[in-house]
Amino acid sequence: MMKKIIAILFTGFAALGMHAQVGINTKTPKGTLDVEGETLVESYLIDTENTKAGGNYLLITRSKDSSPVGKVKLLDISLRNVAPVNMYNVVLKNVKQDEVVNLNTGLDASKYVVAITGAVFTEAVSAANTTTNPKSFGSYSTEITQVTSGGKSYHAINLAFKGAGTVSSQNGTWTLSLTVFEKSLVKDWGTFNGSVSASASPGYSGVSTNTPLGLQ
Repeated sequence: MMKKIIAILFTGFAALGMHAQVGINTKTPKGTLDVEGETLVESYLIDTENTKAGGNYLLITRSKDSSPVGKVKLLDISLRNVAPVNMYNVVLKNVKQDEVVNLNTGLDASKYVVAITGAVFTEAVSAANTTTNPKSFGSYSTEITQVTSGGKSYHAINLAFKGAGTVSSQNGTWTLSLTVFEKSLVKDWGTFNGSVSASASPGYSGVSTNTPLGLQ
């Protein structure tokens, strides 16, 4: 009889262990561990499943700026106004021929890192060589600089189409793509130098010899 009781108790505890849900600050846990409120992580969380990401994911970060340090923050892109990486297109019409100089994007330089990832100028005619067919043009010049407004620094757009103009000096149109990174999630690796060589094949090509190890 005693053996049967022990066996029944063991089976009951095993079943309870398999289906138990633990709640902290909640009487109705929705998972194996359900914490209602703030969570402090004293050490880094190590993911034991190192597989290629696929599907939809939420990002979890460990804050260094919280008090106390170590609060876990969930980055749900669908619920945030800003994602870690953002992309959008800009169409600039009525540009004075082909030049755009220090156009304020309204993107705070202290919060974001901005890159022009694509640019197309339409309604262009060649100002460099009009005798060739097709007519030759120079290169696009795209640059992100900073401007100050109201005591804050903002990213600004600079565009030019070297060796090009517009028919009868009419105003043209730029279509560009901006990629905006949340600065707090960007790691700045500093400056790394490389070199090019006239004797390389193809000529004046080369490889940076100081690429950060983490990016190789």
